[in-house]
Amino acid sequence: MPKDPRVRRTRQLLQASLSTLLEKTPFSALSITDICKQADIARVTFYQHYDSKEALLLASVAEFFANLHQTINQDVLDQYLETGNVTALNSIQQVDLADPNQVRLVGVALQHVGTDVRKLMLASFLDTYKQREPELDDKKAQVVATFYVGGMLTLLEQFLGGQLAVSEAEFRVATLTLLRILRQGAIQSDILGDLPLP
Repeated sequence: MPKDPRVRRTRQLLQASLSTLLEKTPFSALSITDICKQADIARVTFYQHYDSKEALLLASVAEFFANLHQTINQDVLDQYLETGNVTALNSIQQVDLADPNQVRLVGVALQHVGTDVRKLMLASFLDTYKQREPELDDKKAQVVATFYVGGMLTLLEQFLGGQLAVSEAEFRVATLTLLRILRQGAIQSDILGDLPLP
């Protein structure tokens, strides 16, 4: 987030306006003019901050995706990854999936800027995971990240779309179980050594 409070306020206003408009209007039907009217700002001001409504949407969910892995207590996560003890996960604080506005924005972002969302998640996961698994070289870490992010996005889409009928707590366990499976199967068994990576 920018340091200048005026820039922060304008961006927060634009993001809040987008969220408000999405309560009643599909993203594909929104125009930049609609967003500017809702925010009570000039179009030129919009373009000083974002080059498109897709860029605004991505910025609106960037913190959510960046925090997916960074808000987890690493000691608790390590314990779960090593032992599989699900009760340890009860104390993990992850991003909030109960906020309906955030859920709506995430769903819209997955639908309209999914490739960019995938890039955000990959960067977030790699930043966090490379610190946890320093023995993995960059290429192997990228492979693990790609598997994890693909599975995580599928779980998230199913959860947000109502096809995965689980509680928020069960969803969190499912995403971390996916990470545990990848860690045990790909890293600890050294199956990644079979990949033809230089």
